[in-house]
Parts: sequence; C-alpha cells; structure tokens
Amino acid sequence: MAATTTVPSTVAEQIEAANASGRTPVVFVHGLWLLRTSWKPWEDLFQEAGYAAVSADWPDDPASVAAARENPDAFAGKGVAQVADHVAGLIT
Repeated sequence: MAATTTVPSTVAEQIEAANASGRTPVVFVHGLWLLRTSWKPWEDLFQEAGYAAVSADWPDDPASVAAARENPDAFAGKGVAQVADHVAGLIT
C-alpha cells in the first residue's frame, strides 16, 4: 500500500496535485443535494491505495454544508449537460 498523503482541500489544488503526482487519477462527482466533501472518506481510501483523488464540484456549489443550508436554492436549475460540461472543464 502506498504511503498516506493528504488530499488537498480545493478542486484546483486536487487537480494540480493529481497532475504533478504521476498517479492514476480518480474523479468523484457527487449527486444532487450533496457537496464534493461527501467524497472525503473515499478520497482518503483511494489516495492511500496509490491513486490521485479529485472530487469535482458542480457549478456554483456552496462552499460548505452551512452555506448550502442557508441557500438551498443554490442547487436549483442545474441540468445534466451543465454539470457534465463543468466537470469536463475541470479535468481536461
């Protein structure tokens, strides 16, 4: 098993670290009513197994669970194509 490393906290940091690592990247995409932080246990597991974990966000995702609770409408009006295009833009 590979040595444990810390998964960076922002998407941009994760992508930069994945590109620099030489490891095989694994991209996690959350579903509706979740945030990218919901993947944290899986990020850790895959990172420990030698992969470069990246958890993508959706367009205009709230920065935290607290912010999402304050503004649940932030999740509204996003279509599959918009989310897919956003994620593709992050990882290409």
